[in-house]
Amino acid sequence: MNFNYYIFETPSPTVFGEKHIAGSIFIVLLIIALLILFLKVFKNIPPRKVLQWTAVFLLTLELGKYAEYLINDPAHSFPSYYIPMQLCSFSLYLMPLVAFGKGKVKAFFEPTCFSVGLLAGLIVLIYPATVMGGDVNWFPLTNNVVPIISFVYHGTMIFFSLYLLLSKEFRPEIKQYPRVYLTLLVFAGMAMVTNAIWDTDMMFLNTAAGNPFAFVLEQYGRPTYMALMAGLALLLLFFPFIPSYTANFVEFLKKKKKIASSIKN
Repeated sequence: MNFNYYIFETPSPTVFGEKHIAGSIFIVLLIIALLILFLKVFKNIPPRKVLQWTAVFLLTLELGKYAEYLINDPAHSFPSYYIPMQLCSFSLYLMPLVAFGKGKVKAFFEPTCFSVGLLAGLIVLIYPATVMGGDVNWFPLTNNVVPIISFVYHGTMIFFSLYLLLSKEFRPEIKQYPRVYLTLLVFAGMAMVTNAIWDTDMMFLNTAAGNPFAFVLEQYGRPTYMALMAGLALLLLFFPFIPSYTANFVEFLKKKKKIASSIKN
C-alpha cells in the first residue's frame, strides 16, 4: 500500500489549535454575514438564484484546487486522493441537482443535500484534521491556497444548507430520514469501490487516516470499524430532522390527549 499521500495529508497544525480556531471562526462569521446579506439586504433576489450561484461557486472552488495542483506540480499525474469521492465531495453533485433541478429530481435529492452538506461541513470545521495543510499559520497566504479553498468549500456547503432552510425553499421532515441514510450508504459503497481501485481512503473507509476513530480499526478490526461508522452516520444524520420529529411527536401527544378527553366526556 502506498502511504505517501496519507503522510502528505497528515497536518502539522494542531486540531483546536490557533490555525484551526481562527479559520473556523472566520468561516462561521462569513456564513452569518452572507445569510444576513441574502435574507435581509438582498431579499428580493429569488432563493433559487442564490442557490444556483452557490452551487457554481462550489464547483469553481473544486476546480481551483485542481488548478493549484497542476500549476505547482505540472509533471505529476492527477493525484488519486483528489478524486471527488469523499463525503464532502458529494455536495459537488447534490447541490447542482437541487439548485438547477426541478420536480421529482430536486425533491428526491433535497433532503440528502441539506443533511450531508450541513453535517459534513460542520464536522470538518470542528475537526479539520486533513484540510489544514502543513503550515502552522495562515500567513503567508500563498502557502495556504488549498487549506483556504478547503475551509471556504466546507463553509459554502453549510451556507447552502442553511439558506435552503431559512429561505423556506426546503423543510426537513422525519419521513425523509430513511431515504437520506440509504442514499448515504450508496455513497459509501461508491467510495469503497474507489478505494479498492485506486487504493485511496475515501470517506475514511480504508485506512481511516485523519479519522479520530482510527484506533477502532487498528485495535478491533475492519468489521467493528465499519459498523461504528454506519452507526455514527445513522445517529448524526438524525440531528437535522430532530425539529420535525419533535413537532410530529408533540402533535401525536396532542391528538392522544384530545382522544382521551373525548372518551372521558
